[in-house]
Amino acid sequence: MQDQTIPKLRRTQEERTATTRMALIDATIAAIGEWGYAGASTTLIAQTAGVSRGAMLHHFATRAALMADVVRHVFDHEMAEYEDVRARTGLGNHLYDWPRLLWAVLGRPSGMAVLEILQATRSDPELAALVVPMQEAVERSALAVMRGAFGGDEAQALTIMRLMVWSVRGLSIAERYLPRRAETEDAIELLGRLLQQAAPGGRIAELGPLLVK
Repeated sequence: MQDQTIPKLRRTQEERTATTRMALIDATIAAIGEWGYAGASTTLIAQTAGVSRGAMLHHFATRAALMADVVRHVFDHEMAEYEDVRARTGLGNHLYDWPRLLWAVLGRPSGMAVLEILQATRSDPELAALVVPMQEAVERSALAVMRGAFGGDEAQALTIMRLMVWSVRGLSIAERYLPRRAETEDAIELLGRLLQQAAPGGRIAELGPLLVK
């Protein structure tokens, strides 16, 4: 009788590399969530990922390079998450939906990890050199998406986007240190309602009179 065992397919080097890098990114997010940015050492991250420190350094020569890749990965993943939520629930089809949508995504451990990395750029020039330009590029990409969906000129859209994103990020910090989720969610809901009253059609141009200096 012939052996019916199906041979295992060997992974390519590219697949192994992608798997290891993803494990390190996930481990970094977990380590920052557990021990904070300062406590998330490369040794601890490598242990959490189940790889040697040498293997980690093969993929990321410095801690700053790893943190920068975390920011890049999280942004790409968040954009996919926004689209998934919009497709499944319809939430996000109006401008005033976005505080709730942002809260659903930015309040996750990955969003909090990015926030800690951004804060750390103040005292780490190497990290700032990698992350700040990336964050600026992220903002430009998000701004293009927002204008495509809700119109408005660039200055208007940037003002509204920063109001929503950084209000939600600030509330995510409050949630960590003042863990009263119902109150935080009430604040998110209020921001959405204020935007709905100001722009009932869900378009940025409706907010024009409020943005005149």
